[in-house]
Amino acid sequence: MFRVRNHKLALGASNVEFIKSPNIGGALAPKFLVIHYTASGPGADIARYFTRPEAKVSAHLVIRRDGTVIQCVPFDVVGWHAGRSRWTDKTGKYHAGLNQTSIGIEVENWGPLRRTGSGWVSWKEAAVDPSKVIEARHKFGDPDCGWETYTEAQIEATLQAARAICGEYGIDEIVGHDDISLIGKIDPGPAWNMGSFKAKVLGRNTNGPPTWTVRSPTGLNIRSGPGMEHPALRPQPLPDGTVAILHEASGQWRFVSVLNAAGQPDFSGWVHGGFLFES
Repeated sequence: MFRVRNHKLALGASNVEFIKSPNIGGALAPKFLVIHYTASGPGADIARYFTRPEAKVSAHLVIRRDGTVIQCVPFDVVGWHAGRSRWTDKTGKYHAGLNQTSIGIEVENWGPLRRTGSGWVSWKEAAVDPSKVIEARHKFGDPDCGWETYTEAQIEATLQAARAICGEYGIDEIVGHDDISLIGKIDPGPAWNMGSFKAKVLGRNTNGPPTWTVRSPTGLNIRSGPGMEHPALRPQPLPDGTVAILHEASGQWRFVSVLNAAGQPDFSGWVHGGFLFES
């Protein structure tokens, strides 16, 4: 089992391999955990890439496809992984620039793939084993394509590392880079089951469908159809923090059932998916 010792990840009596990145900021008091994919193949060494000053990027951990964990930044130091980002936490507090408040984990994975006559290729035109590909639509509607699946070894390693990190620092919010990015990042993508992952890390009940939370300080209109041209179903927007079950997607729009205080569906309609985040 992993544990955190002096802001580094340890397994048994030894720390995991540490490959220091110079791409860091000041002191970090982490509030969030952010999951990324590397957009790289098996031959890439992302931890070594983070040692290049010209890369101007880093993350606290890199999880390879075989489950090997490498640390590049101590957990009490700011890493450069979130970029232009924002998040409204469970209390309704708005956070900008999540490098200053989050620990980042990069999970080795190609991300979206393109279909060819003989199968699937990555953005670098590298062939990807079709048995390791799913076809899915991103939760924000685009892209709708193939995605490399994550290996059992790296999912388990990420799970165990996340439990140690969240336990050490009292973190109770885990997000994807796609949830927080202001520049359209799409990692970790639909091949990463974020709802299940968060439930396993944080010890929440995994029974029932995943829920989504409205994150908008000014509220979110719920409409009769998927688009601004459709009338609002309610005189007042859904308040920030409203919880719903997602049923289907149409472009950037999501058809949801809003849950009442008892956790039961109350009414349904269409909302813009950019303001919905997995609970």
